[in-house]
Amino acid sequence: MDVAPLSRRKLSDQVVDRIKHWLMAKNIKPGDRLPQEKELVEIFGVARSTMREALKALEVQGLISIVAGRSGGAIIAEVGYETAAGLLGNYFYFQNLQAGQIYDLRQLVEPEMAVSVVDLLTEDDFDRLQELIEACAEIEDTPEFRRQQRLDELEFHNVLAVRSPNSLYSFTCRFINKVLADQVVFKRMYQQRQLKIDRENHTAHSELLEAYRARDKDRVHTAMTRHMRECACHIVELDAIVQTRFFSDSPNPARQRTA
Repeated sequence: MDVAPLSRRKLSDQVVDRIKHWLMAKNIKPGDRLPQEKELVEIFGVARSTMREALKALEVQGLISIVAGRSGGAIIAEVGYETAAGLLGNYFYFQNLQAGQIYDLRQLVEPEMAVSVVDLLTEDDFDRLQELIEACAEIEDTPEFRRQQRLDELEFHNVLAVRSPNSLYSFTCRFINKVLADQVVFKRMYQQRQLKIDRENHTAHSELLEAYRARDKDRVHTAMTRHMRECACHIVELDAIVQTRFFSDSPNPARQRTA
């Protein structure tokens, strides 16, 4: 391993970065092994404790798994979607994302992702999409069922995103759906029945499924573009309603002080 001199940054962080660069440069694949800990210590010229700290950080990030024992060591692991999305989600918890900002991106990416999977959907995918459409068609008018309805509507789009051959499209669209699902739950966007949104989502998803079955890319792109535009309008309006409800339900400190 060709290792440049370490800077004054925390040593274990530098080791983590160098190992990542090495993985990319050498085109290391999941299942391959890193050199043994003793060899890594010699390569980087750091203490054993520093190397163990670096390896632990890589394990937490999902890049390696550490197997105990004399024949064990650090094995390269493929970072799963859940791990990557969870780490990225931690960043956005503090960014105060607004619905309009989410849909600025979703309107750009979702139609392109949708077209990328036209020739890749299977009969099982079609069955799952139909199942989700039917699950959202007739629901009991209770918060629990309305919450699940909104999540199922997002799952419709996840079924598509998982099939995309473009990993950036796939991850981005699934992550956007995760952010929206979190907002549905945390902001309780299901508290009131939204019949107009229900109808338009059902119509759009049904039209998309027909277009997918026909393997019609132009029709898919048109339908998804229109669907995202309608969703953007609805979610911004719904977000405003939720914010109004939040402030009206919150205690008024001034009122409490004068009470």
